[in-house]
Amino acid sequence: MNAMNIDCEILKHKHIIVCGDNINSLNILRSLGEKGITPFVIMQDEGHLPFLASSRYVREIIHVQGFEKALHKLLEFADDKCHPFVYLTDDNHLQVLDANYNLLKGKFYVFNADEQGRLSFYLDKEKQCLLAKETGFLVPGFEEVKRGQLPKSLKYPVITKTSNSYSAGWKRDVTICYSPDELMQAYSGMISERLLLQEYIEKTGEYSMQGVSINGGEEIYMPFERMYLRYTKTSFGGYMYYQPFHNKELEHKVQAMLKKIRFSGCFEIEFLVDKEKKLHFLEINFRFSASNYGVNNGGVNLPYLWAKSILQNTIDISGFHPKTERYYVMNEVTDMSSAKKVGYVTWLKQLLTAEGHSLFNSKDIMPFINWCLQKVKRKLCGSH
Repeated sequence: MNAMNIDCEILKHKHIIVCGDNINSLNILRSLGEKGITPFVIMQDEGHLPFLASSRYVREIIHVQGFEKALHKLLEFADDKCHPFVYLTDDNHLQVLDANYNLLKGKFYVFNADEQGRLSFYLDKEKQCLLAKETGFLVPGFEEVKRGQLPKSLKYPVITKTSNSYSAGWKRDVTICYSPDELMQAYSGMISERLLLQEYIEKTGEYSMQGVSINGGEEIYMPFERMYLRYTKTSFGGYMYYQPFHNKELEHKVQAMLKKIRFSGCFEIEFLVDKEKKLHFLEINFRFSASNYGVNNGGVNLPYLWAKSILQNTIDISGFHPKTERYYVMNEVTDMSSAKKVGYVTWLKQLLTAEGHSLFNSKDIMPFINWCLQKVKRKLCGSH
């Protein structure tokens, strides 16, 4: 099927983003829009400054309250002849759709592990760590515990994480504890019932790849590797570089892991880099991540490539022109907090010379303008 025919075929299908109102979702919308696709958006209102409504690429936003409501709305688009493509940007929606995969199968193209509930099983961080060890990755020591329980075998310091990324507290219950007393004190402010404790490794960077997997991992494609250049002990910053990915040994391990999961869809796999430049497995996301548009900046439109690969039953990168050199990307909203530490002149230079940005986009400028206006309005009104 030639490029014109596959484009026409893709445009026959509905495209639906099931998401919250955030930059991650906005940039999936933009990637699709740049290929002439105007998606429907089933969206949770998250209470912060809006992004998607002002984009030129959105066809219709369907507002919902609750992840089950999102599922019910999605099912209204079911088509057993011309399956809609479904794009996911968070684990909450992923878990609900995976738990109802039998309802979706044969009516939608959706990220899956070929069995209802199988992706939810591997959203559990302990299960991911066990599989990563089995696959041959270095994994920091770990134990899953109930809140208030001390680890039996880990060395301190430890870092605390929720047992999965769709439970309450998955962002806030992250801290580093250097002793049992510190851990017990940290528990008093947490809301998660179960946590994964991991031995804390001092990092010199965070490294990841984003890609496409089809036919249960039989074919994968990861065009670039990414390194965050700014980070804290417990999170990453907003300035990063991408460069072509050529590590075949690492690719084979990633593919082996995806084949064991039987995953089909778009993914991201993350590692921390220690002082000796060794990679330690952190997690794998079975969805798009917040920096998804950085891959697009490099010449590979991942959402479109996934749709194309599904229809052709193979990953065909003809028509794409991936960058062959390192390039830089900034999430300017997140990275503003680094300007003082980096130096305002240096930060401004990095902002202006970056190949891509998470919010500012000359092809779709209104979300940026609207965000700026809303920030000024809130500042004048005394709110945040």
